[in-house]
Amino acid sequence: MEKIISIGLKEVQAKILHHFYKKIPVKTLVISFDKKRRILSTREGFKKVKAVANNFNPPALWGEVHKNWRKYYKWIVKELGYKDKELTLLSTGVDMDNLSIKRKKFREFEVVCFVTAGISSNAMRAGEDRAKSYEKNGKFFKTGTINIILITNVSLTDSALTRAIITATEAKTKALQDLDIRSSYTPLKNQATGTGTDNVIIVSGFGSKINYTGGHSKAGEIIAKVVDSAVKDAIYKQNRIEIGRGLEERLKERGIKIDELVKTGLEMYIPHPQIGSIKKVSRLLKEEIANALKDINIASLILAGLRLEEEGEKGTIPGLTKMKYRKDPVHLIADEILGIQIATYIGGTRALFEFERLDRKKPRILKKLPPFLDDVIGGLISGCLVKICS
Repeated sequence: MEKIISIGLKEVQAKILHHFYKKIPVKTLVISFDKKRRILSTREGFKKVKAVANNFNPPALWGEVHKNWRKYYKWIVKELGYKDKELTLLSTGVDMDNLSIKRKKFREFEVVCFVTAGISSNAMRAGEDRAKSYEKNGKFFKTGTINIILITNVSLTDSALTRAIITATEAKTKALQDLDIRSSYTPLKNQATGTGTDNVIIVSGFGSKINYTGGHSKAGEIIAKVVDSAVKDAIYKQNRIEIGRGLEERLKERGIKIDELVKTGLEMYIPHPQIGSIKKVSRLLKEEIANALKDINIASLILAGLRLEEEGEKGTIPGLTKMKYRKDPVHLIADEILGIQIATYIGGTRALFEFERLDRKKPRILKKLPPFLDDVIGGLISGCLVKICS
């Protein structure tokens, strides 16, 4: 079975093929050309091929594919009807049905971008996160990959092909920053710059010759725009993450869940018959926190705390090195100020006393959070707890 995709470039055909490997269904995007094209792939380097492909292998195959990649690769190439030298192949754990296709054109210059993106478990910040194996005790973790295939109608020199990879990578990272995609390994501290298995293929055409595809060229601008758009769309299709999503979701991406905030607040609750049972207060507190996170002013203050957390971790707050920041020095009071403002905005003056109580004891999740976040989240819990107990 195959699904034909219309893309706009002449002499190019794209389709998704469905086939089986050891009775397990796999899907492959195949982009074929009327005659061989010169490409640059981060997997295979420079090459002239009849087609490029992006293969989806489901979780049931990850162990098999990882241990026997050459065998699987040969099977895919043969299954698609090509010889090894005629095809360049990427591989991913992202369902090909979540493929994003974006096209941009400026005068005679045309670019089509195909992207699959999964960032829920393998997103990393380059140079910050340590490399980790997919395998543990013989089992493979759910992985994520961003694969980009970029096809143009113009003829790109070798230097232009190479520079296009840099431009595409910068655009991909911009998309991740715009979406505030968190590192899977250090979500509280770091935004991701990519995943540990990303790959790019740039395909040259036969039109006018271009020898530069950097940011100071129209070609570079078009490439960056189409990649940025396609990456964001692909992430939404696979992971349902988009710009403007709720603060509850963004906190959850950092490992901060409402249920844990409720448990933290209940540790400070002294049962009172006129207020209600633990079960009732738990329900009310969860509702109040969820509602508070939808308030644009509370959201803005919490986002300020999240951003300051990242600045402190980078050591970019003037007069405060990374090492000093991590020790939460006594002269750093901006974190308490944010917490106090959140608490009083929600619960009024009485919330100040609850914030003080929470800040001293730091129950449950507050002990684990870094300098700004423990006060920001403490202020949120304090204000909501006082409000429902008033």
